[in-house]
Amino acid sequence: MTRKKEIDREKVLDAAEAVIIDSDGRSFTLDAVAERAGISKGGLVYTFGTKDELIHAALEREVGRFREAVRQRLGDRPLKAAELVLAHIDEALNEDYASTKKAAFLVTALVHAPDMLEPVKELYRSLFEPLTEALLGANEIRRSLLAVEGAFLLQGLGLAEISPSEMKAVLLHARNVVFASLAEAVA
Repeated sequence: MTRKKEIDREKVLDAAEAVIIDSDGRSFTLDAVAERAGISKGGLVYTFGTKDELIHAALEREVGRFREAVRQRLGDRPLKAAELVLAHIDEALNEDYASTKKAAFLVTALVHAPDMLEPVKELYRSLFEPLTEALLGANEIRRSLLAVEGAFLLQGLGLAEISPSEMKAVLLHARNVVFASLAEAVA
């Protein structure tokens, strides 16, 4: 009796990300992902159930990767809300254009399924909730973060073409605003 081949979820998620990047999200199908992963479409559906579940799993992995990169920037020390936003912006500046577009695709591909966007909602909660009125410069930091994430989502939804240099300029502007707010808080 032959043993059933086990499907490596991480390999499938790698294949899904490669399909997203290679096609700019335009030909993200279960068939394309299965072919890229070297498995049958039935095996893919058995593993993830639906296209949305596959996208959700890829989104969770991407958000986890990004959050870990931000955490690495911060280290284990206690941090201020503005420092978290700054680390988020710095990591976004560090991302390559393909990774940014992949993340935007993953988020916007699930707009029709808001319950599957919980990893992204949690990420945004962790960034925005500490920006209270009591924090000096919180309004400016919040507006800068909204500009960054607005550009990210506009691009992901295909509503605006934002070049890599323009996205970098938005991120650098936001970074400068956060730095100015931190400097004001120290002064």
